[in-house]
Amino acid sequence: MQDVKDHLLRVIEDRAWREVEYLAGEFARNAAADREAILAGIEFERWLAMSCREARQPPPRDNLGNL
Repeated sequence: MQDVKDHLLRVIEDRAWREVEYLAGEFARNAAADREAILAGIEFERWLAMSCREARQPPPRDNLGNL
């Protein structure tokens, strides 16, 4: 089950990063009036990608090596 979860998180993360790249290009091509909405989209997609990456990380251990 962990493999399925990891796979889904990777797929979502990859798609979010691709959307960030796309929106960054749109930001450069659009008028100033549209840029605020594009920046909001970039911020959301970056958050989504980073959240997926963090969810795939193992939980931190304490100083004694315990979970």
